[in-house]
Amino acid sequence: MDKKEELKKIIQESGIPDDDKKEWEFLVNSSPDDFASNLLDTFSKFPTEIGWFNDIYKRKRDAFTLMESDEGKGRQMLEEIFQEEKMKLEELGKTA
Repeated sequence: MDKKEELKKIIQESGIPDDDKKEWEFLVNSSPDDFASNLLDTFSKFPTEIGWFNDIYKRKRDAFTLMESDEGKGRQMLEEIFQEEKMKLEELGKTA
C-alpha cells in the first residue's frame, strides 16, 4: 500500500467526523508525496492526536478565510494558532 493510501486508511479509522475525513482525503490526494509522508509518520506515531490536528487544520483554514475580510485579525489568529501548534509539537517530540 502506498503512503497516501496508508494515510487515508488511518484517517478513515480515526474518530473525526465523516465530513472532515472527506476533506482530509481530498487534501491528501492533492498534496505532494513528501507532505503525505510526513503526515503519515505523525499520524502513525500519534493516532490519538488526529482530532487535535484536525481542529488545528480547521482553525487555520478559518483564519485564512477571515484574512480576506480582516487581514489583521486573521494574522493574529494565525499567530496564536502557530504558537499553540509549536507548543504541542514540542510536547509530542518529547514523547516520541
